[in-house]
Amino acid sequence: MFKRNKSAEDDNKKILRGCPIFKGLSGPEIKASLAISHIREYAADEKIFTEGTLGLCFYIIARGRVEIVSDGSPHSKPQVLKEYTEGAFFSEVHLFTETNHTVTCVAKDLTRLIIFTKPDFESLIKIKPKTGNKLPMNFLEFMGEQIEMLYKENKEMNQKLAQINRD
Repeated sequence: MFKRNKSAEDDNKKILRGCPIFKGLSGPEIKASLAISHIREYAADEKIFTEGTLGLCFYIIARGRVEIVSDGSPHSKPQVLKEYTEGAFFSEVHLFTETNHTVTCVAKDLTRLIIFTKPDFESLIKIKPKTGNKLPMNFLEFMGEQIEMLYKENKEMNQKLAQINRD
């Protein structure tokens, strides 16, 4: 398993700096953010969360690999929708909402995650408002970029579909 040591802490700081939600945070702000995080290790094929359960955490992969899976129907097998590796993050919307997971997440290797819970994130905003308020702004900027990308993809798909229907 992974040991919590100075090298791992340095790795975690580097990983946070690479995450768009923590963009522009100073060294002390990164340290304060890590102080409220939880480090958790998952064995290969261990479920991190399952479809239908309440989501209250945001995850960043420090080491390993996870798959996002749609459980499908009772008559079909689960479908892998996305794979994430070191430095990637997922379930970020659950820092701001209390909704159920629409997918299942499974560790595919021995995986270490940096986890931020919604209650801990809210306490950071209260205790260190300058730091805490930068994070939602970064999240909004990131989500705006994601929405713009989805609009472009949707437009391209509609154009391709229209071309197919014309042919």
